[in-house]
Amino acid sequence: MKKLVWLLMLCLPFLLLPVAATAAEEVSEEEFAELQTQFEEVSALYHELAAKLAELEAKQEEVKPLPSWAENVKLSGDLRYRFEHINKEGKKSRNRERVRARIALDGKVNDQLGIKIRLASGSDDPVSTNQTLDGAFSSKHIWFDRAYFDWHPNDNVSVWGGKMKNPFHDSGDGLIWDGDLNPEGIALLLEGTGDTHPFLTAAHLWADERKAAADARLVGAQCGIKSGGKNTKVVAGLGYYAYTNVEGEKVLVDAEDGFGNSTIPDSDPNVSDLYYATGFREFEVFADLSTKLGDIPFKLYGDYVTNTDAPTDDRGWLFGAKFGKAKTPGDWEFKYNYRKLEADAVLGAFCDSDFIGGGTDGKGHKFSVAVALAKHTTAGITYFINDAGLTAGKNYRRWQIDFKYKFK
Repeated sequence: MKKLVWLLMLCLPFLLLPVAATAAEEVSEEEFAELQTQFEEVSALYHELAAKLAELEAKQEEVKPLPSWAENVKLSGDLRYRFEHINKEGKKSRNRERVRARIALDGKVNDQLGIKIRLASGSDDPVSTNQTLDGAFSSKHIWFDRAYFDWHPNDNVSVWGGKMKNPFHDSGDGLIWDGDLNPEGIALLLEGTGDTHPFLTAAHLWADERKAAADARLVGAQCGIKSGGKNTKVVAGLGYYAYTNVEGEKVLVDAEDGFGNSTIPDSDPNVSDLYYATGFREFEVFADLSTKLGDIPFKLYGDYVTNTDAPTDDRGWLFGAKFGKAKTPGDWEFKYNYRKLEADAVLGAFCDSDFIGGGTDGKGHKFSVAVALAKHTTAGITYFINDAGLTAGKNYRRWQIDFKYKFK
């Protein structure tokens, strides 16, 4: 604004020059009076413009910057619209459309402490944030999907507490953990430095707080190696997950559904509750390799788990591959995996909710392809060819067509 004022001041002599030049010549009293009037009008116009410019400059200085807290908050979110067709042998086929909506807030308290909160659609199901479109256009629920602190005194140490993102590395594409699972408790994450370095994750998680019985908790740990440079990375390690006070207790999440695990019925025939027939002490071996074939991203991954508390049906494994990445508009990606998961290899309520319809005791293929339609916009198709039940398996087929949108 000050520059504009000075510009007017510089221009003023040139505006008045014709008046002054004419006044210097011999003129009549009437002509001189007219020139004097013109001079006064130009001068008044100049002062009026200068006042308005000063007023605008003052208003500009009054505009307040964003508050400091706004600079320390990041907002992100995504929306997925899905159509799926489910066909399980012996049951009527099903079509449904579903949405998943999530919005996340990451706040920086200080250089060592952050808070992370995410709201999501869905229900109290711990392994799904999908909301089926039904209920005569009824309003849909919003839940706390995540709410935890992240204390990181340096680049090698983090402590999480609350309802958190799953702290454990998952090479198994849902073999042990569904991708939507957000456990609750406290976790310690340690990671070394350099192209090849070790990592360790340990967590104490609350599966079920009980008033009249001992609490069900999950104590878990992972350790391994991360290695690689710009184009090739390898992650490999071991995992251990032990549930306390589960065997003989009521099944988690849904008292009438064991999600494939071996169960015992209630002693009262009029009660439909189920109880776990075995405990869960799971040992895991996992690895994944990320590289490039030419300019195309490529990944191989595998996972193996066994439950030492189960007398039989105690193992599960998975291997898979991913080719390409649907990031830039027009880019494609293709994924495939095959898994076999015995009934008591893992706690069924927390593993992939799409494979065989959720839970354990099944095997089969998963194919998916996706394309980036625009920036932060993708479309994809996923197809499951599964056997639900390893002893007397039933054909299970599931199509999913997804449109995904996100912002950050």
